[in-house]
Order: sequence, then structure tokens, then C-alpha cells
Amino acid sequence: MSEIPSELLNACYSDMRRMARRILLNDGVAQVIQPTELANEAAIRLLRSNLSQVSGQGHMLAYAARTMRQVLIDEARKGSAKKRQSLAMMTVLPEDPKDRLINIEDLDRALADLAELSAEYAQIVELRFMLGLSVAETVEATGLSHRTVLRRWQAARLWLLERLEHA
Repeated sequence: MSEIPSELLNACYSDMRRMARRILLNDGVAQVIQPTELANEAAIRLLRSNLSQVSGQGHMLAYAARTMRQVLIDEARKGSAKKRQSLAMMTVLPEDPKDRLINIEDLDRALADLAELSAEYAQIVELRFMLGLSVAETVEATGLSHRTVLRRWQAARLWLLERLEHA
């Protein structure tokens, strides 16, 4: 793709805002950070970083998802570093039958643990949860078969839910 990174980021911005809304959809602490603020902070961090190796919109959105996750973790850490107790930032993992609220910091630790076990499974979670891609879109983004994506998503989601339940 011949787009320069700032133009590519601009083309992806509405998708970034959609991702931020999805991530914070069930956040009971909306006053901590709004979806637009999350997308803006991620965009600023991305512009400050080296994006020369970004190869297209899908690649840019993957970078954006990771950056948003880092922004949320930084915000959560800032809140817990304050003298008075701040409210935890929460989200919901898609397709959780119990619709449990999950602490963002706990989710980040669990995703890091999953990435150590299997980077491929962690990638599926990032694409499905952070980017909000459907199974078909994840198949297209990864080049894996539909069945493989489904199997990895189900296994990773169950592993995360189990891990978070015992956190």
C-alpha cells in the first residue's frame, strides 16, 4: 500500500473509534476514559511511534488495538497509584454466557500469559475482542481456515475465562 502512515491512520480512525466503543461498551466506569479519548490517545501514540512497517489498514488496526490496550492499562495503573481508591475499568469478553465484568488489568495479564503459551491464540483474541472482527473477517486477516479460527477462539476464550475466574 502506498499510503503514508498518517494518512493510513486517518483512514482507520473511524474503525478505531468503533473499537474503543466496543472495548468500553460495558465499562461501568465511563468517567475514567471515554471511547473518543481512548481512540485519540491511541492515535497520538501511534503517530509518535515508528509506523514505517505498517502494511495496510488491517495491520494499522492491529497496532491500534494493542495501543488502546496499553492506554487502558496505563489509565488503570494511574488510577490505582492515586492515594484514594479509584474504580476499576471493566469490560466484557464477547460470547461469555455469564456476561461477567472483567477488570482490564486482569485481562491484560491473562492475555500476556496466553501469548506466552500461544501467540497464535492470543492473536485470535486480539482480532476478535480488541478489533471486533467477526470469525469470517478473522479468517481473512489470518489466512487460517474458518474451523481453525473458531477452534482457537473458543479455546482461547474459555482459557481466558477460566484464568480470570481464578484471578
